[in-house]
Amino acid sequence: MSKKILVTGAAGLIGSQVVKELISRKYEVIAVDNFSYGHNENDNSLVTWLKEDITKSNFENIFNELKPTGVIHCAAHPGGKSLQEPVLDVEVNVLGSMKLFYQAAIAKIPIVYLSSSAVYGPSELTRGLKENDELNPGTIYAACKVACENYLKILEKGYGLKWTILRLFATYGQGHKGNTFQGIVNIMLTQLLNGNKVVVKGSLQRVRGLVYVTDAACAIVDALETEKSRSHIINISHETPSTIENIIKIIIKHMGKEDAKIIEEEGTVGDPMYNYADITKSKEIINFEPKYSLEEGLKELVDIKLGK
Repeated sequence: MSKKILVTGAAGLIGSQVVKELISRKYEVIAVDNFSYGHNENDNSLVTWLKEDITKSNFENIFNELKPTGVIHCAAHPGGKSLQEPVLDVEVNVLGSMKLFYQAAIAKIPIVYLSSSAVYGPSELTRGLKENDELNPGTIYAACKVACENYLKILEKGYGLKWTILRLFATYGQGHKGNTFQGIVNIMLTQLLNGNKVVVKGSLQRVRGLVYVTDAACAIVDALETEKSRSHIINISHETPSTIENIIKIIIKHMGKEDAKIIEEEGTVGDPMYNYADITKSKEIINFEPKYSLEEGLKELVDIKLGK
């Protein structure tokens, strides 16, 4: 593959790390972001930055003038805001995505689409979720992701579009702006950086699969480079799940805030009790082997946030 990749959401948590990974592999990068949630951390001669809102751009000029040879679509309206801003969620996550999909289809270049574990929705399954398990989206965000997965399949039949769908489980790491609506780890860490308590919406015994952003970025670029990944939906996560309580306790330990209070409140709509992955398929297709355990990833993140 020629090395010029368009990355949307390139200033966000995942997108910024994807850009770094592409640079390390000597790709040219067309980095697109509206900078609503992220910021530019990747000034490099290999990167061309474009401030674009995917709800307003039709991407035609970008494709015609800069001629990318592959696309990684990271941009999204946050799942934590989808119920409060449902129309915007659909505008960004569906209409914005379709504009990008259509241009990639016309240009006949491969696209890696970042879907989400949220598509599985509330589930009674207490085992790792498999890619062929029933989808039951319980949020506007998840419904948008399911729609986009279906659009890609239809565009493949109609235009020959080459796609890979990666269902990322809870992704954490450097690059998240501190807030209380985006990312399990980010929400907990933001509260502890600003005080001595954590308010948790939902049971502390909820079980989650997580993946450190460095591992996720490697998997994303590997999927782009692997022809065998085309027309496949693949889970991306560490294979060892954790309870919410355990995640918080690890963060507290590495922050040295053992006296912090943990407060449990009523959960949010569509938030499942169990959400973790079977990653057999990712191992088989893209040779995915996460390097960071939860303990290692959280320690590195806390150290970065504390300036250690």
